[in-house]
Amino acid sequence: MPCTTLLVGKNASYDGSTLIARNDDSGGGRYDPKRFVAVSPADQPRHYRSVLSHVEIDLPDDPCAYVMAPNALRNRGILAEAGVSERNVAMSATETIAVNERVLGADPMVELHTVPAGGDSKSASGAGRNGVNGAEPAPSVDALWASIGEPEPYDAGCADDIANQGLDVYLAHGGESRLRPGGFVGGKAAGENPAESAISADPNRREIPGGIGEEDIITLVLPYVHSAREGVIRLGGLLERYGTYEANGVSISDGDEVWYLESIGGHHWIARRVPDDCYAAIPNQLGLDHFDLVEALAEPKPGEADTRDYLCSADLREFIEANHLDRSMDSSEEHWRHLNPRKLFGTSTFRDHIYNTPRAWYMQRCLNPSEDWDSPSARYTPISDDIPWARRPESKVSIEDVSVVLSSHYQDTPYDPYGHAGTPATRHSFRPIGISRTGHLAIMQIRGYLPEAAASYQSVMWLAFGSQPTTANAPFYTNVSCTPAYLRDTTGEVSTSALYWTNRLIAALADAHFDLTGSAVEAFREDIFSHGHRFVAEADARLLQAVRKAAAAPVDGQEAQTAEQAQSVLDERQTDAVRPIMEAANQRMADYLEARNKQLLDKVLYISSEHMHNAFALSDRPQQ
Repeated sequence: MPCTTLLVGKNASYDGSTLIARNDDSGGGRYDPKRFVAVSPADQPRHYRSVLSHVEIDLPDDPCAYVMAPNALRNRGILAEAGVSERNVAMSATETIAVNERVLGADPMVELHTVPAGGDSKSASGAGRNGVNGAEPAPSVDALWASIGEPEPYDAGCADDIANQGLDVYLAHGGESRLRPGGFVGGKAAGENPAESAISADPNRREIPGGIGEEDIITLVLPYVHSAREGVIRLGGLLERYGTYEANGVSISDGDEVWYLESIGGHHWIARRVPDDCYAAIPNQLGLDHFDLVEALAEPKPGEADTRDYLCSADLREFIEANHLDRSMDSSEEHWRHLNPRKLFGTSTFRDHIYNTPRAWYMQRCLNPSEDWDSPSARYTPISDDIPWARRPESKVSIEDVSVVLSSHYQDTPYDPYGHAGTPATRHSFRPIGISRTGHLAIMQIRGYLPEAAASYQSVMWLAFGSQPTTANAPFYTNVSCTPAYLRDTTGEVSTSALYWTNRLIAALADAHFDLTGSAVEAFREDIFSHGHRFVAEADARLLQAVRKAAAAPVDGQEAQTAEQAQSVLDERQTDAVRPIMEAANQRMADYLEARNKQLLDKVLYISSEHMHNAFALSDRPQQ
């Protein structure tokens, strides 16, 4: 999906938190309602089947609890999008990116394919043609379209029939393919690929599942890891084993580290830790611009802590060399410590300059404002391909800064669609960050600076639903067993009883009269943020008292015989003590947010109604 990501290291944030944030934007032609829900270990699936790719994966039996912000409609699977676990690990998945044609040729995406299992076929010239992965010749093109519907470009058809088999199989049959039981698919023995198995209920169609993607990643990773680094390694292993059908960037954080992983083709990946004193700005484009492959491949010795800032798939160097992906003019061994993944794997197209690079330019303009961004001699412009992935900000970054950046629309530039500078053409030159199709903005704050006793309430998710220029992020504790109905019970039906739909109504009304409604929206934002900080501070004080009281009660011998059991008892007591307080604090925030949203809707509706085209008063009548 089109999205924008901002990551902030702990020494670059205003309070020592790690921050990962992403706008989740609906694709073209639809809006995806959002909700906020809690997932208990009992609710987590043990056998997972993707709706989009049909890949099936058995999951471990020890998940932890977590919250997520998925789509309200289940037609495209879970799509958790943003989540925080009770272990204080946060994930945002995914930032849709793109890799170049050389990568796709070397490691194709692992896509779901439904292919005919048998039938007779005649080409336009009358010659017979065999079906891919079918024991018998394929049916005619007309029969195929009648059974599965007319394909979109690159769906089942002659081109895919040829592409989705290995060259060895294709040539072995004189340019025609016939897969028999125990035969080969793509040059590999059947069954070698764990994603390759499922047969559809229709005996005339055979399904080969695709890999994992945005729908699946948080569900498959977050409940099973104890740190951001562990999350990167688990996700990397899943990509290597099952592959992916799309290029994605995934953000993972804990109280100490922020990581960003990018998938490279169907099975490869790279990941880099965000420097503690930096932020990273990522706009739907493969972003990493520096990678130390030597460090990434140098696994720590047994018993030593893993302190690498770079990680990747184990065969990445061989993959680069075998497929001539490195175009550097430097052939020294040292250059492997200074790779530019954008040049190796990424894209740089005219479409990038309209849709992606301007967003990176504006985010950095906001966080490093003293730099020259506008003169003819400016180092970076909206269409620069070398805008840094990570930079040290001029001032420490606050929650409000993240919200402003990810709600922005090129304010104070000729490119602002709501502005008055420039021309009508310039005001619609580039895709804004705060776009109409945004479903939610989730800012996940892991407050690792809090004392160890506060681990159970360390994490806060600042959530806003709908188009971001006309709303604000409100804080919600994440280590909870239930979430407020105002955020949880979103459906596909428009209703002011749901945060998502209320904000979408406000945005649609305010958009037409942006200048006139601006003061009301700005007052709303200031009010929600100020009360959010206040409510969290008050709840934190209550939570600390509860934790201390729970820890002070002795653990007797009947409750625990070992130190490990005693600690488990204390942890359970602490959870039992703090969860009701966090859930009450979340409900208080939701109630306040609902009341203020109703007030804002009332103001915006009145202003918009007063400026309808058919508005009229006697004083409006022209004097004769």
